Amino acid sequence: MRNIDDYLTEHFPRLHAEGGDGTPFSDMALENGLTDRELKANATLLVGAGGETTVNLIGNGITALLQHREQLALLRVDPTLWPSAIEEILRFDSPVQITSRTAFCDMEIAGTRLHQGDGVVLLLGGANRDPRVFPYPDRFDITRPNVRDHLAFASAIHVCLGAALARVEGLTALRELFTRFPDLRFEAPPEPHRLVNLQGYRRLPVRLPDATHAAPRTSR
Repeated sequence: MRNIDDYLTEHFPRLHAEGGDGTPFSDMALENGLTDRELKANATLLVGAGGETTVNLIGNGITALLQHREQLALLRVDPTLWPSAIEEILRFDSPVQITSRTAFCDMEIAGTRLHQGDGVVLLLGGANRDPRVFPYPDRFDITRPNVRDHLAFASAIHVCLGAALARVEGLTALRELFTRFPDLRFEAPPEPHRLVNLQGYRRLPVRLPDATHAAPRTSR
């Protein structure tokens, strides 16, 4: 985050001096509709939300499927289960574990009194393991009938703007990986980031035996 902040501190003034580079953020910077702080905040959010979280979705998916090979076997028998598998990966190991909200008015939730302006920390990973919503929540099951009820992308007006893109990226990456490398396996235990909020892996040591040289498919 510090590196990104340092880069953007130099980047936006450079865009002004050089007349832009034709990218959306360049246009925004030149229009002067946002302050430097607002430009940096939005650019940093896109770098983090658009990159780190999707990388973690893919890494979490590799780990879950290699640790639950019976589920991977289901996907080999019925590839139409891949969209459901992506949702279960999001539920089972949410890339974003925590988010926050601010109470706009006085209210009571589950016996707790909140006052206008109070901050509330929401545990998305905990909600996605709620046994009242997901029977046997600690079981990785790509056939769950209500798997899309997870909150990995939040919901309503707070829903992740990149949710549809992340689903396509995760599905395409994981499906093609396991299609081309059907014997993919761990060579050493995965090394998690051990961060409070972002759930993912720093390193996934795997072996890629004998790729299946099938022609790449065009995915929609």
